[in-house]
Amino acid sequence: MPADILAPTGPGVTAAVGPFEVTAARIAEFADATGDPNPVYRDRAAARALGHPDVVAPPTFAVRLAAGAELPVLNRHPLGYDYTSATHLSQDYRHLRPIRAGDVLTARGRLVEAREALGGGLVTVEVTVTDRAGSAVTVSTARILSRRPLAGEAVRAALAELIGREDFVCLGAKAALRRDRITHRHGGEPASPEAVRTNLDALRTFLDSFEPGAQSFSSFVMTFDRLPDTSEQTFEQTVWRHLQALHDEDSRHHPWTGLYDSDPASPRFALSLFGHPFFVVGLHPGASRPSRRFALPALVFNSHLQFNALGRTFFKMRKKIRERDDTLHGSANPSLLTYRDEARHYSGRMTEQSWACPFTARTGY
Repeated sequence: MPADILAPTGPGVTAAVGPFEVTAARIAEFADATGDPNPVYRDRAAARALGHPDVVAPPTFAVRLAAGAELPVLNRHPLGYDYTSATHLSQDYRHLRPIRAGDVLTARGRLVEAREALGGGLVTVEVTVTDRAGSAVTVSTARILSRRPLAGEAVRAALAELIGREDFVCLGAKAALRRDRITHRHGGEPASPEAVRTNLDALRTFLDSFEPGAQSFSSFVMTFDRLPDTSEQTFEQTVWRHLQALHDEDSRHHPWTGLYDSDPASPRFALSLFGHPFFVVGLHPGASRPSRRFALPALVFNSHLQFNALGRTFFKMRKKIRERDDTLHGSANPSLLTYRDEARHYSGRMTEQSWACPFTARTGY
């Protein structure tokens, strides 16, 4: 069953699985496997005697389709939890008509709700199974609980899945993924001493092997534990608290890069760490832009030296990214079109005209 994943995470996520052709043989096989002797599942005459045009499937036949559509929604790791070993608290089915031989069905899963409850991530996933004409056949609603936070290799796999999706617009990130040039570390609570130390140590290691070039794409990604509030405002504040903490520690040992400004209100601003200029991209569950939406808070550190090495290719790529955003999501990111100062784009929130960046560059080291 091919799956078309339409959105990354958060309420409203949808995933389509299908089309799936229902045959008499598949219905009989399912009925045999479940031990149901009802002749309407095998005998066309028996089914027609009850007013059906062909053999019909047991009601539980829809379970297979519903599970297939639930899986890609859960694989977006809502609230930053791993649902591979989750508990189904409830599963309700509403059968609008019997599934029958000859049907061509598509199951569409939708994340209805995701919230912290019962000591974990509690999600409600609704799956609507439709026929070739688009009419609903079965609707299922599942409440699923996971107490297992996403961590380790699962986070990296989720990052790769996000970037690899067709509707992820950043072409540079896709190129880095293809070349296996994305470095990832997880850092716990943002702005904590442990997270700052982990971030700086890993970023320094990343820079040790970094070589900007016209055909080279590399990014460093730092993920963090879930935030209690997934709003864009809270994430923005968290981003700048963490970046300020990184800079405060780094500025004790390294000067600001001489290539870019230290004033966040300047269009020539770049975050300087180890004397290297970075453009930082924030990802989080509450992001309004689909390509900025990820199960966990994350910061992507992209080198301005990489952008410079691309030359004219950088501007061509930027143009294509904005065109993809417009085509796939209905509009280009309005923040990029409205403001020239780079710092406004870090968190992904569309800032107000009066917004002042809560970051102060230190002098001396």
